[in-house]
Amino acid sequence: MAQKLNNQESHWHETTLDLDAGRPLELDSRDKGEGITAANHNFSVARIGDIVYMPFIVLEVLLAIRVVLSILGVNAENPFINLLYGVTAPFVSLFAGLLQNPVLNTTSVLEITTLIAMAVYGIAAWLIGRLIWMMLSSPRYG
Repeated sequence: MAQKLNNQESHWHETTLDLDAGRPLELDSRDKGEGITAANHNFSVARIGDIVYMPFIVLEVLLAIRVVLSILGVNAENPFINLLYGVTAPFVSLFAGLLQNPVLNTTSVLEITTLIAMAVYGIAAWLIGRLIWMMLSSPRYG
């Protein structure tokens, strides 16, 4: 019994179940190692994607805060509001002439152009992330 166990341990193939056919599938240790290498590489590519997404996430949050505060009609003379509007103005100015932002009352404005900017930047972030993934990721076998 011990001799049989040692022979099984020294065997360089690993047996797994082929889910499509329902029969054992022989994978040699080289294929398993390549799969692990591909998985590690893809993990690194995912981290690169996260780094690329981070500025877009920060921008989206700042734009969302801008929309909410403009709907609430905050005091435009406040230093925080000036800073927020100053930081986000270049990103919103690209869409400034698209439509007229409706004025809700004397101080509240619904910034539809900012909402459009958020949608465009969100789609751009997703496309850039997918492009990075398609260019850098390794296929996984098995």
